[in-house]
Amino acid sequence: MSATSNPQKVTSCSCTHSPSLFRIDCHTHIMPRELPDLAAEYGGSAWLTLRERADGNVDMSVGNKFFRTVEPNCYDVDVRLREMEENHVDAQVLSTVPVLFFYDQPAEPVNKLARYLNDHISTLCRAHPSKFIGIGTLPLQSPSLSILELRRCKHELGLQGIQIGTHIGAWSLDAPELQPVWAECEVLDMPVFVHPLGYTWAKENAEKWSSYWSSWLVGMPCETTLAINAILLSGLLNKYPKLRICFAHGGGSFPGTMGRIGQGYDCRPDLVAGRSGGVSPAEWIKRRALWFDSLVHDEHTFEFLAKKVGMNRILLGSDYPFPLGEVPEAGRMVASAPLLDKILTTENKAAVLALNTVEFYRLGPQWEIPIRDRLTEFLAQRQPKFGSPHDSGLGLGESPPKF
Repeated sequence: MSATSNPQKVTSCSCTHSPSLFRIDCHTHIMPRELPDLAAEYGGSAWLTLRERADGNVDMSVGNKFFRTVEPNCYDVDVRLREMEENHVDAQVLSTVPVLFFYDQPAEPVNKLARYLNDHISTLCRAHPSKFIGIGTLPLQSPSLSILELRRCKHELGLQGIQIGTHIGAWSLDAPELQPVWAECEVLDMPVFVHPLGYTWAKENAEKWSSYWSSWLVGMPCETTLAINAILLSGLLNKYPKLRICFAHGGGSFPGTMGRIGQGYDCRPDLVAGRSGGVSPAEWIKRRALWFDSLVHDEHTFEFLAKKVGMNRILLGSDYPFPLGEVPEAGRMVASAPLLDKILTTENKAAVLALNTVEFYRLGPQWEIPIRDRLTEFLAQRQPKFGSPHDSGLGLGESPPKF
């Protein structure tokens, strides 16, 4: 049973504060308390292991190498729900932690892990249908296994899309090997959320990428830009025009690189444009062909992103529960940053905070109606005693910007 077909009504946040705009966080990560022991079953030392500490936190190690420590909000659903309530987040899209992709390992054990993780997310969504929307993970090093799991995610688990990395081992997202997966996503109407890996950079060049957290701060945005470049220049969207693809972290470095990519497309078509099918990256963006989350950490950068890609193509995303995300309160910048208060209408904010996610995942009226009801309530509360019934969020005499 999918979230869109679940008869249980999507309810508003039960917080006691005054009405706020509905928030769906499209970019959150979760993992189970335990993982299958793939090393015992399949051998090898590359698998993730978890060790719970006395303080309730969990140490994650890949093989014998420490990776990171996570807090209970990464695996304890009760803690997560409490933090959502405290921080005015009505619902989350749940996805696995990208270190669990394991695209560089044999497909059979990774398929088993993917099924385990997808079952876990589906169970949480069915237990809390008004709070969680689930997207799955796939063993993409095996496109044939991925297609089977994609169908299971759609038809058996009720998941609303999939999360994938920016590259699959040596394959870029335009690799011929992945074409059947893209085709199946289009047939099943399963949107794709693309998340960078980060940890692969240090494997390639530890001296360059290990200092200053560079693989996360610089490498991740680069990864995402390379993935977008491959998709836009390869003709992939010509071949699969119904695909819906959203990129994490505001598209990484791509928005600031669009001009350079466009110049390359125009001045060196022999190197850049050969597979594009005659459609430039700028034209794809003008057609609103791609989606992006809002996680840019800076209100001026958000304004730039909105002008480049369109306000209706930005989804609230926080990277909860990790510290590099917009935590603890997802959407705080969009909801209350002074600059954005000046340039966004209340309707713009409602779109980014929730309605665009409903559109991207096609969640249906049982999500859209309570979001719009909350918007109406919010506007009514802000309505001056003598004034226009339309609250633009702008000063007198100002007009909303065109995004």
